[in-house]
Amino acid sequence: MSSTAAPAVIELTDVTDLHQHPAVKEMARDLFRATPQMLATLTSADGTPTTQFMHLANDRFREITGGSGPFLGSVARAVTARLDEMRAVFAQTEVTEAEAADLEARQAIRDMWAYGSPRCPLTKYAEKAGDHADRLAAEATA
Repeated sequence: MSSTAAPAVIELTDVTDLHQHPAVKEMARDLFRATPQMLATLTSADGTPTTQFMHLANDRFREITGGSGPFLGSVARAVTARLDEMRAVFAQTEVTEAEAADLEARQAIRDMWAYGSPRCPLTKYAEKAGDHADRLAAEATA
């Protein structure tokens, strides 16, 4: 067995082990909403993590867990694998108009509490979105 083949096999096992780690899940959730342009700075054209992303992922993993991945790229590869899995699940999920309206209303309410006052346009928007979601839900059950 050559000495160059062994690290790849070990690293693949480590990525598989790290894939379900809570810190990796958290990092993948953080990247889930990143735009393709943002992700392009973290991965190369073939999807492998850049050196910068490898260092950032290891630093974040160390910050959360107190330890680091066994190899420089193992945490970053686990994060990208988890992110790909999340995207595959999300692509299979169909959202109805009522569910989308409900999610939009909930986000508007969160924004209102974070940034708005009782009669600001954002508050009015949240109320209208909530009314629309309620109306659609009532139609769906009728």
